[in-house]
Amino acid sequence: MNPSPINSIGARLLAARKKRGLSQEALAKLLNPPISQSAIAHIENGRNETSRHIVWIAAALHVRAEWLVTGKGEMFEMEWPWPETSRYTLEELPAPVLEDIGDYIKMKIGQQTKHSKNHD
Repeated sequence: MNPSPINSIGARLLAARKKRGLSQEALAKLLNPPISQSAIAHIENGRNETSRHIVWIAAALHVRAEWLVTGKGEMFEMEWPWPETSRYTLEELPAPVLEDIGDYIKMKIGQQTKHSKNHD
């Protein structure tokens, strides 16, 4: 049996908050500036289907804002695999360097796939 879809912003917020192990109050305090616990409760129980804080709530929960609002796509953002290099630093690199990095990653993935198939 498939799990029932999470078909409202409130249900998605509740699911994401529980996955992160946060109370409504703890989530509210994570936001900058903090909002009230009741504001979180109003979204979760469907009294408020929109909030100007949704993007910040999504960021605090490390979920994609599009998923939180619409339910489309993946729930979680992909974890950044290189913590010693900021995303900003990478984004500032010239296009040819980014292409080289992309080519290198594709090559390494291809090598890993080939290696895995040889050991099966």
